[in-house]
Amino acid sequence: MQYFPDMGAYGTFIWTAYGIAGVVMAALFVASWQRLRAREAELADLLETFEEPTLVGPVGVPSNDSRHDRDSGDNRGDSPS
Repeated sequence: MQYFPDMGAYGTFIWTAYGIAGVVMAALFVASWQRLRAREAELADLLETFEEPTLVGPVGVPSNDSRHDRDSGDNRGDSPS
């Protein structure tokens, strides 16, 4: 076990590769963490702008959808007169 850090002639290359990989992984973690905090702050600002929740329906569907009439038992469209 005492020869593990040395690794023969390749020790310098191996430990440099481990070091670079560790620094890159730490940098990615910090960048992701900062981006998460920024997105959470942006979301909090957006939620403050809306005083009450707004319902957003699908695009292109009129607000007086006829499906609502059929569900409520109103048969205006079924009678021919």
